[in-house]
Amino acid sequence: MSSPFAGVWVVFRRELSTVRRTPGYAVLAVGLLAVLGGLVAVGGGGATGFVPAVVDLLLPTEVLVPLLAVVLGYRALFADVESGELDVIRTYPVSAVGYVLGVLLARVVALVALVGGPFALVGAYVWLTAAPDTGIFATHSGVDSPVIFVRFIALVVPFGAAYLSLSAAVSTIATSRRSAFALGLLALLGGVLGGDLAVLRSLAAGASPGGIAESIALSPNGAFRGLVFEHVIGVAFAPEGGFVDTGRAVASLVGWSVLGIVAAVAAVAFGPRVGVAIERLRGSVRR
Repeated sequence: MSSPFAGVWVVFRRELSTVRRTPGYAVLAVGLLAVLGGLVAVGGGGATGFVPAVVDLLLPTEVLVPLLAVVLGYRALFADVESGELDVIRTYPVSAVGYVLGVLLARVVALVALVGGPFALVGAYVWLTAAPDTGIFATHSGVDSPVIFVRFIALVVPFGAAYLSLSAAVSTIATSRRSAFALGLLALLGGVLGGDLAVLRSLAAGASPGGIAESIALSPNGAFRGLVFEHVIGVAFAPEGGFVDTGRAVASLVGWSVLGIVAAVAAVAFGPRVGVAIERLRGSVRR
């Protein structure tokens, strides 16, 4: 009996090769670098330090990283369905788990390169241009260091991976490129706006503000934002923390990623059976 992880390496190399042959992704990375660099330069964070730079970049990051992740993921699995290659892949000893993991791992590697690269270059720019004697950190010696920005990048990657996984999962139910794009956009808007709108609605309904720290971590954006405030920005301005429960926020990001993987595996494994069942049902109704 073959392992459920059989074929992961083969699919991973194949998918990574596909990503390398897509020049549009490199263009997106260059565009991301231009936007991030422009924001840091205009906002003044680059001349002040790493923490001010993170403050300048936090809100744009919550939109740009999910957007790039969705672009990477919304056709990751649908492309094989559309071209018919998934039917060919099923004839090989590759399990649904191995296929989905191979595709998503390759896309995560691409995400690390396309997102982590621009952020790392921006961090290098801040390192070279920031004034060492800013008033903000006069009483916080050693707080504003490259380690702070490395923490920020380390949080950006799992944040993007959650959207990558979810967009790849929803693409499995698409019937065309247009519907795949629409579903990916829906996942993007739901993640970026859904959590905050739910919190605002609960507050309007009379919920206690003290529960925000717990409920905000349930969405990918809320979890990411809370972790940044807790472990990056808060290091300089509020060392006592308390912005978000770290375990809950990390579990939220991991949970959304796992949810996307499980949904994608289920769609790949049982999609043909569901399709056959639907056709049979349609046939019986016509009779």
